[in-house]
Amino acid sequence: MDWVDRMNNVIDYVEDHLNSDIDYEEISKIMCCPFSVFQRSFTQITGITLSEYIRNRKLTCAAYELQNTNIKVIDIAMKYGYESSDAFSVAFKRLHGVMPAMAKKPDVKLAFYCRLYFALTIKGVYKMDYRKVEREQFKVIGRRMTTPYGGGTWAIVKSDGSADTMKELSGHLCDLGLCFGFGEDGSNDYMCGIEWDKEDIPEFERYVYPTTTWLVFEASGTIVGNTLGNTWQRINREFLPQSIYKKSGLPTIEKYVEWDETADICKVEIWIPVAKK
Repeated sequence: MDWVDRMNNVIDYVEDHLNSDIDYEEISKIMCCPFSVFQRSFTQITGITLSEYIRNRKLTCAAYELQNTNIKVIDIAMKYGYESSDAFSVAFKRLHGVMPAMAKKPDVKLAFYCRLYFALTIKGVYKMDYRKVEREQFKVIGRRMTTPYGGGTWAIVKSDGSADTMKELSGHLCDLGLCFGFGEDGSNDYMCGIEWDKEDIPEFERYVYPTTTWLVFEASGTIVGNTLGNTWQRINREFLPQSIYKKSGLPTIEKYVEWDETADICKVEIWIPVAKK
């Protein structure tokens, strides 16, 4: 079974369990990888988190049932996992723009999110340069936190003086971004830091990478053109499914060689810890 089939099997599983518990261990079994690895890849490929996809699909199905059946709002809320009609109404209005009761009225505009389907497309016309690197154990220190959106940790370390402190310690810009994964609510567990071979510093968290194999890609272009995001998508959609490697489960690294918003220029190395499939 190839990668595309496994991704579609995960979607089949999710669709079959929209009104029951979704077992992340089962998703791991389908994908043959840790759930955290799948979750990161899913977000990078689709642009949304798995939890957001599930929520959108549940509320899409709920709207259809409200329009076409006589089921009460509270019963539909319970069916799709909401503990109260109030919580369901808040989520429903956020997506559809109206309260659930309004969905039964004619001429009401509602949002519709389709079931995802993954398919092979013609890619690979443009080359992807990468290199394989074997690295011994090394340590990173920095600020690690979970923020409700991507890039939130960078904004904090640049404003609270942490980035400046790390620059003074290392003699260069705070240049490493470690991605530990995304939460069910779409939050991002991320660490901004520097490589460090000295004693730990109390004000900073530490993360030690074991000896491992890395694949290194370069994202070089414009910030406005979403060069970094597009490179991540190509890695996950084109390179990894066809290569002999898979993500090992260790946090990936974005190494910021250059990031100039004024000049709209970026150069970022993407370091992915891998193992053979």
